Amino acid sequence: MSECGQIQGSLSLAADKVILSQPLPKLGREGAETGFREKNTIDYHVLSKVEQRGILVGMLLGDGGRSKKNFFIQHSCKQEEYILFKKNLLEEITGKSVNVRRWDTKEGYSLIRIDPKLIPITRVLVKKLYKAGTKTITRKFLNLLTPQGIAIWFMDDGSKSFKKKNGKIHAVEITLNTYISQEENEIIISYFSEVWGFKWGLNKSKDFYRLRMGTQEGKRFFSFISPYIHESMLYKIKISQNITATA
Repeated sequence: MSECGQIQGSLSLAADKVILSQPLPKLGREGAETGFREKNTIDYHVLSKVEQRGILVGMLLGDGGRSKKNFFIQHSCKQEEYILFKKNLLEEITGKSVNVRRWDTKEGYSLIRIDPKLIPITRVLVKKLYKAGTKTITRKFLNLLTPQGIAIWFMDDGSKSFKKKNGKIHAVEITLNTYISQEENEIIISYFSEVWGFKWGLNKSKDFYRLRMGTQEGKRFFSFISPYIHESMLYKIKISQNITATA
């Protein structure tokens, strides 16, 4: 049996119930900088058509993969709580159960995959993103994002690393691992700067590019997405308050 079992079908986690209308309390300074919330409920406003679209866009930009006119999401079984959280969101959006499949690869990796039911808005978004069959990020597509969708995108593709000096952490580097062309990354940079006021920079990794930002800008960005970060992903936005560098 794999590390997350061999159960197939539609499962849910009670702890991941999405609150539809109750607003999330504002975070204090400690909550914003460390990534810890006083409450575990996350308000994704999935009754709003705008938020439904924004969430789907975030999933497609992140770990969503194309499946004909629809999409699927696949993670390691180590991220089971997170992918089942996504499953619950998709069931709220589509109004239909989402299939869950688990299996072990020949290399010994345990994987989990969810396949949401196709609905009209998903068909349209997949068509917009995969122009001529190739994933192409445009400003028009990015404009459909919401803070919730951005949070999902970062939970999927974001990371952080600490910089040390004399054995002590003095800065942190936040990365959005897009691994796409310089031109497409520059479109993303312009979007974040003009719409949300966040400044990302380019970072080359082998033959592709990704986005990075430093400590102070990273703290602002983490404060922005922290109300929508799933509990199992809080480690991605945790930053020690002792870091005071202006990197």
